[in-house]
Amino acid sequence: MIRINWNPLPYLGPIPINWYGLTFLLGFLIGSWLVIRWAPRYRIPQKSAEGLLAWVFVGVLAGARLYFVVQNDFYSYAAEPWRILAVWGGRRAFFGGLFGAILAAYLYCRRIGLRFSTAADLFAPAIPIGAAIGRISCGLDGMDYGTPTSLLWGVVYTNPNSYAPTDGVGRHPDQFYELVGDLIIAATLLRLRGKAASGVLFFLYLISFAILRFFVFFVRGNAPVVAFGLKNAQLTALAILVLAIPALILRARTHPERYREAA
Repeated sequence: MIRINWNPLPYLGPIPINWYGLTFLLGFLIGSWLVIRWAPRYRIPQKSAEGLLAWVFVGVLAGARLYFVVQNDFYSYAAEPWRILAVWGGRRAFFGGLFGAILAAYLYCRRIGLRFSTAADLFAPAIPIGAAIGRISCGLDGMDYGTPTSLLWGVVYTNPNSYAPTDGVGRHPDQFYELVGDLIIAATLLRLRGKAASGVLFFLYLISFAILRFFVFFVRGNAPVVAFGLKNAQLTALAILVLAIPALILRARTHPERYREAA
């Protein structure tokens, strides 16, 4: 077993350090840097890319928080709605952040007259890279911990401040499973960049990430089963697949030409 003695909330003098918040911000900053660097390939001006990133950042925070609130003790939050605004304390859901980002990007693209499919392809490889960075602190902090396992790479959390149970039981490092999956998805999308019709890259991201999450959540230990033996994220993943697979097929058939990158 691998033992993790990591304090998720240490102090630098009187100042608390939130590792999850820091890696979330780092992941977004690196993803943003990649988007701005890649924007010329898609003939998107830097100013437009920067505006798009600002809208996406707000969409991510709002969507991730609202999705979490709806899934977890909604009536308690409804009784004290100001608690919903406490986005700095963690308690966010990735699928909600993804949906919020998509909606914000779509609205911004409509506002400035930019093709959403082009912007979506630009963002597609950057999303899993940023997400992988965020998963580092999740794994160390014990957030989203896995189910018990006897495998050699099972993790045992020993720090009393860990978000995971400190009961000496080895658990699946599901956060790192997702991290590796995100990097594989990103590498695949980067290899396909410029070889598919506009919009296809984004749908491939949605499909591959939904499949990854569906299987990872079989070993996610802090998520309850809600219906049909499945958890919320798995049901959401299935809904994404039902919508994204036909959309991908339709997109590939109606837009068979390859996207031409700028020289």
